[in-house]
Amino acid sequence: MITTAINSASLPSTPPSVNGASDRTQILLDTVPRHQPLEATNPTSDALDPDASILLLGIRGTGRTTLAILASSAIGFQLVDADQHFYKTTGLSRALYASRHGFDAYKAKEIDLMRELLQQNPRRCILVCGPGSAEGTGQSIIRDFRKGHPVIFILRDPSDVHDYLGTQDIETVSELAKLVGPSYRSLSNFEFYNLSEPDVANSVGSHFQNQIGFKPSSHPSLLLKHVEDDFLRLIQGIRSQLDEPRVFQAQHSLSHLPPEAKPYSYALQLPLDQVPEVAFRLRSTDLIVDAVELEINTEALFTGGEGCVDQSTATFITKQYYALRRSVKLPIIFHVRVGDSRNHGLQTFYVNLLFHGLRLAPEYLTLHLLADPALVKDVVAHKRSTKIIGHIFDQRPMDGAWGLPNRAALLQRAESLGCDLVRICQPAKTPEDNIMAQQFTYQARRSTLSDIPLIAYNTGRIGLTSCFMNSTMTPVSLDLPLDLSESGTGERLTVRAAQQALYSSFILDKLVFGIFGNAVSASISPQMQNAAFEFCGMPHVYQTFQSPTVHDLQHLIYHDKFGGASISAPFKQEIITILDYISPEAQAIGAVNTLIPLRSRKLESLVDRNHAGPVLALYGDNTDWIGIHMCISSHLSPINAVKSRTTALILGAGGMARAAIYAALRLGVQNIFVWNRTPENTRSLVNQYHAKPFVIRRLDLAKSSPNTSPQRSGTVTPRNQKIVGPAKVHELSSLDDPWPSWAELPTIVVSCISRASKRGQPSPTILLPDSWLKSPTGGVLIELSYNPVTETPLLQQVRRLGDRKWIPVDGLQVLPEQGSAQFELFTGRTAPRHLMRAKAAECRILK
Repeated sequence: MITTAINSASLPSTPPSVNGASDRTQILLDTVPRHQPLEATNPTSDALDPDASILLLGIRGTGRTTLAILASSAIGFQLVDADQHFYKTTGLSRALYASRHGFDAYKAKEIDLMRELLQQNPRRCILVCGPGSAEGTGQSIIRDFRKGHPVIFILRDPSDVHDYLGTQDIETVSELAKLVGPSYRSLSNFEFYNLSEPDVANSVGSHFQNQIGFKPSSHPSLLLKHVEDDFLRLIQGIRSQLDEPRVFQAQHSLSHLPPEAKPYSYALQLPLDQVPEVAFRLRSTDLIVDAVELEINTEALFTGGEGCVDQSTATFITKQYYALRRSVKLPIIFHVRVGDSRNHGLQTFYVNLLFHGLRLAPEYLTLHLLADPALVKDVVAHKRSTKIIGHIFDQRPMDGAWGLPNRAALLQRAESLGCDLVRICQPAKTPEDNIMAQQFTYQARRSTLSDIPLIAYNTGRIGLTSCFMNSTMTPVSLDLPLDLSESGTGERLTVRAAQQALYSSFILDKLVFGIFGNAVSASISPQMQNAAFEFCGMPHVYQTFQSPTVHDLQHLIYHDKFGGASISAPFKQEIITILDYISPEAQAIGAVNTLIPLRSRKLESLVDRNHAGPVLALYGDNTDWIGIHMCISSHLSPINAVKSRTTALILGAGGMARAAIYAALRLGVQNIFVWNRTPENTRSLVNQYHAKPFVIRRLDLAKSSPNTSPQRSGTVTPRNQKIVGPAKVHELSSLDDPWPSWAELPTIVVSCISRASKRGQPSPTILLPDSWLKSPTGGVLIELSYNPVTETPLLQQVRRLGDRKWIPVDGLQVLPEQGSAQFELFTGRTAPRHLMRAKAAECRILK
């Protein structure tokens, strides 16, 4: 049992042994000299202004300018290129200036202009450093700039640099990278590896391609999408504050919750040396986990000496980190295993690896709880938005270790050191260890020792019971033919096995879900949702509830085992009248397609899913806009990134058109045109959105919230809200008219017109004037209709254009995206998106 009387005065001045006996890991950490930050590896302090300009360093061919363009478009910073600045100021290229004035004069001019460029652009700029500006005097200029600004070192495979430049051989490029790499790394405080897409035909066999369902993109304009996503994740990690969620996709009401705020979250643990083998495969694997833990074994990488991280090791770690980042769009835990050694060099190596990890801006980084407090202070001071997990694995626990005072003192130590979470684990010797671990967790939650989230479990086969009972980032493995477990810790669960154990133990309850509308008998949502339930080890059932009136839903939604419902036409607006809460997004759209029961009258009970009981309140959300938003953003090429003059065209004026306009607003589109066959409906829709801003509040589900009305959803602060819009929304009266000359041609087209016939009338045929589709950069066209599943005339029209810059997307690609968001709202679990997409695609074949 935990001794709740322990206070800070009872903690020893040196870190306590975990079990009161000799612990080699503790000795290792105690005997290392007080850590001194290494300028070459430490990131900047957490005092960075989110609007501070960002400087990119790297040799030619690494993609600095391309990355700068992508970032500039995404975050609204001005692009300032040193080469262009040199030419604009001198009227000469670098080479011509050097030939006319001499090399020494050129170098002096380059340094002067670099100093000028940094001084004149301190805020809201993406700066691309010149090739020689990081040499000589330029280094001190960049070091001064680094004190208050992000400086990112850009790396790339020498073969890719060679392919881009087309001049120097690979060996020369490699030597150049090795020569300047240490200097660039020492001048920067973050780094990014610009990965190219693999040559699938050469890197994996056709049999493997068929297994994973990988198909190379047929649209060259999308080749930069992965790079864009990777780099923007780093930029957001650098600019975010610790209490700001890193969300990269369209959000539903639970999206912003970090893994530690979710009940029964899971972390896939993956050793660094296995990343090259499995990273590509993970792209098409449904990772229903909440985070991925990258395990770095110090003893495997340490080559001796004073503990410096050599350049090749640092580069290898960076490359594998970004290979994993590209393959899994989930939070990453950067976990450095300290190693069981008294070697001072190894401990210094451990410290330097931690600071190298912070250069990558991961969501989480583990830090040994018995480390020197000075080291902890340094790490916490430099963490930015990275959360620190105070970690200890007690390899040789005493009998009853979970009940010893020193075990409880670790909680208080973690909080006093500034850790954001604490993780304590040990091998289980007997089943009683699992009971004691649960008692420890229970008492910790009830005590005042620590308020930070606790991860506590036993390892090994005996400890599996403790693992599935742990509620925060439980370690799990994949169902792959590889041993992904950390050596020495024994067997691990899969998410499916852990979930099945929770339901079999009656900790979680089987619930009934469904889709409700007046014409839902042919819906493919049951196939998608039931397949997802089964895949995740959940016994839930998803059914169809068809009725001509919304009143028939009343007896269903107040049943003790009601889990939630998808709301279909024509009830998406009428359902609002019976809600206790409504999401800000659904309120802005004016329609609800997702109904969630609450087992408490407080809004924070929205987090508590998969439990039966009396329904005390109802919550409404909208995921239609999420499906549209995600399909636009994933198919819109980087060259068409949303800018101030970007134009969207919406066809239709019903509920889905409202969701489409809102999706465009969330993407930042400021010019929207609407056409519909009924002008009165078009004007009503235009009036709803034209020139109107919407305040979108992030619900604070971790704190008590008042029982608000549908017009006031949850507790908010200014940091928890953003303004969406306003946008100019215009009516188009006819498809026969030329496109308005004062507006840009559309690069986003969304057709929300149903193909279903009404009262025996034939389905409408909608075609656009070809001149409306003449955007020089193409665009994306979303056709929401999917029943019947044959291609609509509009999709056929786009394909006939023969312009590969236009990317057509049909409704069977949109449906699983909004359905995945519904699954996550229903269950609180990460959706198996690949599976749900496959189920939707099967319906295309079957019909």
